[in-house]
Amino acid sequence: MKEEITHCPACLKIDIAFSKTVKDHSTSKEAFDIWSCGTCSHIFTNPRVGEEEIGPYYDNPDYISHTDDDSSIFAKVYQFLRDINLSWKHGHVAKHAAGNTLLDYGCGTGQFLEKMASKGFQVQGVEINEGAREKASRFGSVYNSIDEVRGKVDAITMWHVLEHVYNIDGLLQDFKTKISENGTLIIAVPNPESHDAMHYGADWAAWDIPIHVHHFTKQSMKTAVERNGFKLQKVLPMALDSYYISLISEQYKEGASTKKARHWLKGFVRGMISNIKGGRDNKSSLIYIFKNA
Repeated sequence: MKEEITHCPACLKIDIAFSKTVKDHSTSKEAFDIWSCGTCSHIFTNPRVGEEEIGPYYDNPDYISHTDDDSSIFAKVYQFLRDINLSWKHGHVAKHAAGNTLLDYGCGTGQFLEKMASKGFQVQGVEINEGAREKASRFGSVYNSIDEVRGKVDAITMWHVLEHVYNIDGLLQDFKTKISENGTLIIAVPNPESHDAMHYGADWAAWDIPIHVHHFTKQSMKTAVERNGFKLQKVLPMALDSYYISLISEQYKEGASTKKARHWLKGFVRGMISNIKGGRDNKSSLIYIFKNA
């Protein structure tokens, strides 16, 4: 069953209109509509698959954040880039967050928890996928729900998770109960205003519909999170994502069933162009640093 959205999930205004139709290239091959808000520029899937029915749409070979698979070339590249990103992520948390207690919401199989624990952080995680949660539990306490998280934490991280969350306000209010007075909230999401998003249009892989129910612009991210009691401090780039997303977008653009050498080459070139044209704060994916207000 699909749910029709009648107001903007970011600013709650009713100034919304149809934007484009995007295909689910990876799983169902269905077409879904994307709408946008004229007030805060938020973009969202509408109507969206009901939260209770969304599970099967995650069952595709390119969605590998819930596995440790490294059997394919693509998976090996993903794991290599993820290892580099883990070091960058640790650097961002260490620089912008005071204290050493961390909650990683949507922690997948726990690589970030492992990295942070190795650096002396006291870590907890939340992961609703049972298989991924079991793997992540090797590195710290990992729960099915944020209600189970113990005490207050100095930092909460969400790496490519908020775009999947149906009830943004509910989750951000839960964060308010778990974060320390001067705590830091770090959110990374794809950027639909990036050069690669504009270049690929409806074939941009990071639409990732229907499992991405939100597509945050810089304005709509600030609007949604600040409305829930946090203050934006800084926007940072995730440069490696441009290459990864462009690679998959090239495959989608051709309608190819597998990734060919030309997709890798074109994806690399387009990712490089996107990073150059995007400057510091308009890359394919962005990290938002918020403080508890």
